[in-house]
Amino acid sequence: MAQDEITLLYVVIAFLFGLLIKSFLPNYVKKKAENLATKEDIKNITEKIESVRSKVEINTDAHKSYISERKLALLKFYDEISSFHYELMAVNFGDFPMDDGQSLYEYQSNYYKAVAEILKSYQRLVIYLPNDSILLGTANSITNNVIDSRKILKSHFGSIKSTSIKENQAYANIQIDGRELYVLATKEADVANNNYWVLMKPLAESYREIYQHYLTNLNTYLKGSEINA
Repeated sequence: MAQDEITLLYVVIAFLFGLLIKSFLPNYVKKKAENLATKEDIKNITEKIESVRSKVEINTDAHKSYISERKLALLKFYDEISSFHYELMAVNFGDFPMDDGQSLYEYQSNYYKAVAEILKSYQRLVIYLPNDSILLGTANSITNNVIDSRKILKSHFGSIKSTSIKENQAYANIQIDGRELYVLATKEADVANNNYWVLMKPLAESYREIYQHYLTNLNTYLKGSEINA
């Protein structure tokens, strides 16, 4: 092949290669850039989705924890008012043993402790329930009832203890001092008990009614909470 022909061939090849680069390379580079941009976008979107999912999971866990703690607070209050109802309000002092007032002292101490626990449990409900909650309103009523009963206990229970101890002692010494002193001591104890229950009985009856209302409202509330949890 002559030198001129070889030179012409190189020129043609160079021309064709130039056309190839001009037409193909920009599209290739553009496509690669688009692919890289798409991958970067996908990465950013994925990171945002994971962030949102994490926040949703955190909020869901916090909500579940809140629901669980609220339920425990409601049941804690119910347990406290139940113990108060069956162990402290529904009592007959005549059934207490003749132990020089020891059982009465223990009863009084347990009464004060129970009132304190009810007040603490009620304050927990204030945190978890809205002010217009029917259940909170019922809990408030029963708590006020308990506070009023504590006032009566504090002002009148002293005479019950003193007359009861006096009756125990008169009974123990009936062979020495005679039956007359024992009968007198018994009458004094009866008067003290009657004075106490004249004031306490209406509260005890009211307590039973509010207690039943709380139980009914609690069942309704817990069922609704389970559905909406």
